[in-house]
Amino acid sequence: MKRNRIIYAILWILSLIGISFFGGTVSYGIFYALTFLPVILFLYLIFVWIFFHIYQQIGNKRLIAGRMEPFYFTLMNEYHFGFCSIRVHFFSSFSDISGLDDDTEYELLPGTGIKKNTQLVCKYRGEYEVGIKNVEITDFLRLFKLRYHNKETQRVYVRPDIVDLSEIKSLDLSQTLFKNSFVNPIEPDILVRKYEAGDDIRMINWKASARSGELLVRKMTAQEREGVSILLGSKRISEEMADYLPLENKMLELAIALAYFFVRKNITVHTYYLDGELQEANTEGIDSFEGYYERMSALAFKTDSDEEKMLVSACGQKDIFTRRSAFLILHEWTAAAAETVKMLRENNVFVMVCIVNDDNIEINEDTNNGVKMIRIGTEEDLKEADL
Repeated sequence: MKRNRIIYAILWILSLIGISFFGGTVSYGIFYALTFLPVILFLYLIFVWIFFHIYQQIGNKRLIAGRMEPFYFTLMNEYHFGFCSIRVHFFSSFSDISGLDDDTEYELLPGTGIKKNTQLVCKYRGEYEVGIKNVEITDFLRLFKLRYHNKETQRVYVRPDIVDLSEIKSLDLSQTLFKNSFVNPIEPDILVRKYEAGDDIRMINWKASARSGELLVRKMTAQEREGVSILLGSKRISEEMADYLPLENKMLELAIALAYFFVRKNITVHTYYLDGELQEANTEGIDSFEGYYERMSALAFKTDSDEEKMLVSACGQKDIFTRRSAFLILHEWTAAAAETVKMLRENNVFVMVCIVNDDNIEINEDTNNGVKMIRIGTEEDLKEADL
C-alpha cells in the first residue's frame, strides 16, 4: 500500500508539471482524474462499509477450555458492485480458529458470499469475546484502507477443562483412607449393618447377607470420615485479562483435576476457597461431581479474596486435620502458607503445595518429610506436571 501511494504521488506531481509547462485538454484531463481519484476510492470504501455484511455463529456459547467447538462465518455482498479486498481479523488473545488467519484476503462478486466452516478453541476459563473482531477493507488501487469494529461480536462463557490424571506419583492412595493421630483416632470399624432404603447396593455384603438371611451392608467408619482437602486461592492478581485469565484457569483446572481423580476412587473431596467468607464445595462421588464442577467453574476470583485469609480461615476448620491428605493450590508461597503446612504436618496430614505462576523461581520440591512442593506454569499440561 505504501508503494502504491508513492507511485500515485509521483504521477500526480508529473500531471501537475504537465499542466504547468504544456497545458492542453489531455494534461488537464489527467490532472483532474488523478486529483479526484482518491475521493472516488474513499467513497467506494464507505459504500462497501455500508452494504457489506458479516454473519458468524458458534455451535455452543457455553464452552470448555481447550476443546474444539464448531464455528462458521459468512461474508456477504448483497449489492451490485464487487468488493475487491476484505480481510477479517479475529480475537486471538484467548482463542484460536483452525485454518484461518488475518492475512487471508477475500473478494466478493456482486450478490455472492463466502462461507467458512471451521472450529474454535478457547484457551482459558472465563467470559470474553471470540470470533471476528474487526474487518479491513481496501480499495481497488490499494491506496486507502478502512478498518471497522464488528458490532455483533460473539461472547462466550468458558468453563475449565476436566483433566483426567492417571496417577499422582507422590501420593500413596492408602494414606487417604486410613489414619490414626491424636486429633483423629480411628474408631473400630462396624463391619455390617442392616440394609436401609437408599443405601448404595455396591456396599451390600452378600456373604454376610446369605449367612444371616437378610440384606447387610458394609459400614466402614474410618473410610467414611476420611477424604481429601483442597485449599484453593481465589485472589484476582490483576485487572488485565491477559494477566489473570491464564492463572485462574490453571488453578481451577488443577483443583477440578484433583477432585475428579479422587472421586473416581470413591474418595470424598472437600474444597475450600474464599468468597467473602470461607466457602466449602464437596463432592462425594462421581454422581455428585457434575454439581461440584459447575460450582467450581462459576467461582469468582476477587481482588479482596486474600490467600492468607483463606488459609487462616481453613485452619479454623477442624475437619481439615481429620483427613489424611491436603492440597494447597496457591499463586505464591507466603508465611501463611508455610504455617498452614506446619500445622497440617503436626497432625500427620500429607501435604502437596502447588504454586501456580510463571515465575522462574526454583521450588524445593521436598521441604521435609510428608510435604511435596511443585510449581506449575499457567500453560503447562497437567498430565506432564510432576504431581
